[in-house]
Amino acid sequence: MAQYFWQETRASRVRLGLTEGAQESFGAIKFAELPAVGDQLTVGKPFLAVEAEKTVLDLDAPLSGRVVAVNAAAADDPTVLDSPERSKNWIIELEA
Repeated sequence: MAQYFWQETRASRVRLGLTEGAQESFGAIKFAELPAVGDQLTVGKPFLAVEAEKTVLDLDAPLSGRVVAVNAAAADDPTVLDSPERSKNWIIELEA
């Protein structure tokens, strides 16, 4: 499922978001349950629940690390994750 996420490294942090391929595969996102700041992610373990037009699934973490930031806009309005702009559709930042 790593193909569903883009990664952008900034200093000691890694920002994760949904790729265009994931957006097309899922359809319009209606609900997303994001992790909280402070949560510890483990590669291969579920970290994001998504309900979309074409699917409902739990997505596994592509990286291990501690969540240091969560996209508050996406938490309030999951349709933000459908945006083509990385500055809007990011999900979390990890300290790896």
